[in-house]
Amino acid sequence: LVEETKLDSFNLPIYFPTMEEVREVIEAEGSFTLQTLKTFKLGWDANLQDEVNGSLLDSKIRGEFIAKSIRVVFEPILTVEFGNEIMDELFSRFATKISQLIEFEALEYTNLVMSMGKA
Repeated sequence: LVEETKLDSFNLPIYFPTMEEVREVIEAEGSFTLQTLKTFKLGWDANLQDEVNGSLLDSKIRGEFIAKSIRVVFEPILTVEFGNEIMDELFSRFATKISQLIEFEALEYTNLVMSMGKA
């Protein structure tokens, strides 16, 4: 779908720190005291009902829902790099991959919640 050189040069540096890394950075910076630091997990399809009109939603529908929510965030970035023409096909393929994966694995985000006070 895209030129190989564009794909090879594309870099999207996303990093999700661990709870311990967050704690270390806050403590090392010194402006705040960490009062609470907890994690909770939330499914990629957490905002989707388990059933609609009495029918359970299958993995294909769940995959499409997840792909649409990811598309909202990443499409503007990807469009700049690869063009608008491939976005429908890209996210259609992504939805298919997610639909297959969701059959075998719980897809979850890990969220950090913290409470801090001024040091």
